[in-house]
Amino acid sequence: MSRVLVIGGTGLAGRAVTAEAVERGHEVVVAARRVPDDDSEQYVLGAAYVTADIVTGDGLEEAVDGVDVLIDTSNAVGKQAAHVFATGAQNLVHTAARFGVRRAVLLSVVGTDRSAYGYYRAKAAQERVYLDSPLDTRVVRATQFHDFVTAIFDRGRPLGAILAPSGVRFQPIAVTDVARVLVDAAEGAGEPDSVIAIGGPRVESARDLAEQRKRASGSRRYILPIRLGGALGSTWRAGRNLAPEHAVDGVGYGAWLETGA
Repeated sequence: MSRVLVIGGTGLAGRAVTAEAVERGHEVVVAARRVPDDDSEQYVLGAAYVTADIVTGDGLEEAVDGVDVLIDTSNAVGKQAAHVFATGAQNLVHTAARFGVRRAVLLSVVGTDRSAYGYYRAKAAQERVYLDSPLDTRVVRATQFHDFVTAIFDRGRPLGAILAPSGVRFQPIAVTDVARVLVDAAEGAGEPDSVIAIGGPRVESARDLAEQRKRASGSRRYILPIRLGGALGSTWRAGRNLAPEHAVDGVGYGAWLETGA
C-alpha cells in the first residue's frame, strides 16, 4: 500500500478522504496547521498527524518526506482563498517534486473553468499550478456537497425561513462519495494530468431540495425564494455547477437526510 499525505485532512472533505484511505489499508499522514486531539471529531483513528502550513512552508518538507501520493483537500474563503490556493499549491508541488512524490490529486469544484466568481477563479489558478507541475496529477471537480447545500438553506434560520436560491438547480453529492473517487485517483484511476468531473445522483431544483430538507427536519419554517446576485448567482442559474453526464451511483440528498444529517 502507498503512503498517502492528505492536505486539509481535518476539514469535512479531508476527514472523509482520510477515513477512506485508512479503510483501504494505506499509510495515511494528515498535514494540518493544528493537530487535533485524539478525542476530536476531526481525528481519524489509524492516521498520523503532522503540523504543516502550506502557505508559509513550515513543516512541509517533513510532511512530504517518504510520501508516494498527496491528496489536496485544502480550503479557504474570502480574501484568503486566492493566496492560500495559489501560494499553497506552488509550495506543495515544488516541495513534493523535490522529495520524489509521484502523484497528486486535487479536489476542485465543477464550474471553476466557466465562472467569474472569485472563489472559482482562485480554484482554477490552483488547478493550473498542479496540472503544470511535474507531478502525475488528477484534478477531481465535484458538484456541491450535501452539507453545503443544507448550509445554504439554513442561512434563513434567523428569519424563520429556509432559503432557496431561485432559478438554481443543484446536483448534491455525498462527501463520502467524493472521498471514494479521490482515493481511486490516488491509486491511479483516470489519466495522468487529467480533469475528472463528478456529481451527485440527481439534478434537482433548489426549491425541491429545500422541501426535502423541511420534511426531513420536521421544520415549520417557510421556504423563502431568493435571487442570488453576482458572478456566483449567474454561474449557478446557467447550470455551470452541474455535471449530469458524470453522475455517480451514490447517496442521494433525500437518503443522506434520512441518516439524521
